[in-house]
Amino acid sequence: MTKLQQLLNDAIADGVFPGAAYYVRNNGREERGYVGHQTYCPDSKAIDEHTIWDLASVSKVVSTTTLTILAVQEGKLELDWPVAKVIPEFGVNEKQTISFRNLMVHNSGLIAFRAYYKTCRTRQEVLSQIYDEKLTYSTGSKTVYSDLSMILTDEALTRVNGKSLHQQFKDRIAKPLELDHIGYFNLNEPSTIGTVDRKDCAPTERTEDWRKIMRRLRHGDLGSAKIYGSDPEFIQGEVHDPTATAMGGVAGHAGLFSTLDSLVKFAADFCAPEPKVVSSGLRDEFTRRQSESSSRALGWDTKSPSGSSAGTTLGPKTYGHTGFTGTSIWVDPESKNIAVLLTNRVHPTADNQKLTQLRPVFHTLAMEKNDVS
Repeated sequence: MTKLQQLLNDAIADGVFPGAAYYVRNNGREERGYVGHQTYCPDSKAIDEHTIWDLASVSKVVSTTTLTILAVQEGKLELDWPVAKVIPEFGVNEKQTISFRNLMVHNSGLIAFRAYYKTCRTRQEVLSQIYDEKLTYSTGSKTVYSDLSMILTDEALTRVNGKSLHQQFKDRIAKPLELDHIGYFNLNEPSTIGTVDRKDCAPTERTEDWRKIMRRLRHGDLGSAKIYGSDPEFIQGEVHDPTATAMGGVAGHAGLFSTLDSLVKFAADFCAPEPKVVSSGLRDEFTRRQSESSSRALGWDTKSPSGSSAGTTLGPKTYGHTGFTGTSIWVDPESKNIAVLLTNRVHPTADNQKLTQLRPVFHTLAMEKNDVS
């Protein structure tokens, strides 16, 4: 057992998460591993290379931000355009000057989160409420990480490209990179990702009553049972994020599912000297910290010198992102070192916050002394 496997097995024993998959590339040496089970029950399915994970906010960078780079690359969108140029309905309540750059660095003035799932049942209903939002602070005056930013970016990409985010991701990212087990589960229709069965997905939280109601509104009693089973106790193969659920499973801020291998293949290409999908110049611009007042890059986050989930041994220019369900990806552009950690720490409840302490320990150990073993 390697040091990383021991660390993660100890974490399972401590109730940090029931299972995990990880990959580390440290100066040319690679390690990947799978520990634990889908749940804390030892008889549940063991985590392996087929396990598919709800990436949560890691979706923001792998899908939405990458597609934004492509839109900028092709002249379909400019970062300093007002969002209202593409989405005129958004240009009300003093939001006329908010730019796509503001969205990407999370200093737009929009609220961090609102429980749209309590009043909305469709993508359009969520968008309409976001269009009507008022500013909670002056645009550009501070940084407030906001899901609304990436939801709006998703809608802008949909309008300039004439295709859903799901289809854009399949055509522009998954197919060129031959990523067979990554994508979105569309909740409005029975759908799969490659050959992955929903039962291959690591389960997240307990199924809420509002989610059961939403399933029946979409599919009826029989349709819901056919897709999900008879109201399973835990969410599995369905996006955990409540706003993404209301939007049908495909959203700019959450909704992407992936195996470890597919996410690693994406990361390896993205940080390559000449990526297949995006230009290296724009990749470097989007992953560069944009100001001294925040750790934010464009879409991506960067390693904060005051303390980061990336730990202490990855380089100072490291960029990455974390996901609420217990996922993360970090890349050091100078060494080309990569660390991916996928867990379902929200099972059986999101009240479990122990992963916050483990993440920096994992990354520090992974990159110590050029030795991952």
